[in-house]
Amino acid sequence: MGTSTVWPVAVQLGDAVAIVSTSSPVARADLDRLVEYFNDRGYKVKVAPGADAATGYLAGSAEQRAADLMAAFADPAVRLIVPATGGIGAAQLLNMLDYEFIRANPKVFTGISDPSILGNAIFQCSGVVTLHGPSGYDFFQPDVNAATETAFWQIVSSTVAGQEVNGEQWRVIRGVGTQPTGHVVGGHLRTIRTLIGTPWMPETRGAVLPLEEVFAPWVRIEQALTHLRLAGVFEQIAALIVGVPVDCEQGDAPDQDWDEMILRCVGGTCPVVTNVEFGHTPAKLPFVIGGRVTLDLWGATPTLRYLDSLVAAS
Repeated sequence: MGTSTVWPVAVQLGDAVAIVSTSSPVARADLDRLVEYFNDRGYKVKVAPGADAATGYLAGSAEQRAADLMAAFADPAVRLIVPATGGIGAAQLLNMLDYEFIRANPKVFTGISDPSILGNAIFQCSGVVTLHGPSGYDFFQPDVNAATETAFWQIVSSTVAGQEVNGEQWRVIRGVGTQPTGHVVGGHLRTIRTLIGTPWMPETRGAVLPLEEVFAPWVRIEQALTHLRLAGVFEQIAALIVGVPVDCEQGDAPDQDWDEMILRCVGGTCPVVTNVEFGHTPAKLPFVIGGRVTLDLWGATPTLRYLDSLVAAS
């Protein structure tokens, strides 16, 4: 990333939240619950014109989705942009966005799964840090995960640099006794894989790389990890963080367990931490895409320390 880093303004009560559809369609009832969630918390909600569009498995045309996203960045009242849900199709927007305009009008952009490709591209091409965190899907559920909700509102509304997260359930399968530090890039494995070899892929040299997957058999995960390995990604990074897999069937993979499969496919020597909840699990550790973190892998309990915040200090 050749430009300097930009931090958006913190989200405060009364600010406007823009809801956009970047990927697949969202049901009207789910969209209504999402609007109600933000309204109930004291925020104004602006629903993009094409937010409830549906064209097959896409939420309307790529042109409409890109226009809605750029309109959210252009709106001076908007402080937070939330994709309504995931699915597929966000990659179609990458060459339609005005990254110089986004840099001049930074907002908090959040999302996991398919929209995570936008968060990474925005950081790469504009320098604006983004959030790998909840999307609208998480907030229109009947029961919103309390830990996810608390962590989200803290990171979008205040500075978190210096704060630590202890991972009692995390597994350090390589790199015990190390303390890797780097900027964060990554997200959903299949989605991030799409960026390899394109100008929208952030710099991975020295990065801490979180990757997670959902609804994918191990054979597909192996293909994606092998692609990243052959592209040299794992030789460059400071550390790999692997999310808890959700509905990923082992099938006839030759490995005895998940960790063995990860190490076999990744190769190399970088530290690897698994069983971290940050993706399609109800609980989500938020990551600042473009922000630096340190992993302390010395003690009995691994720890992640935020070195940068998502939002600018007031």
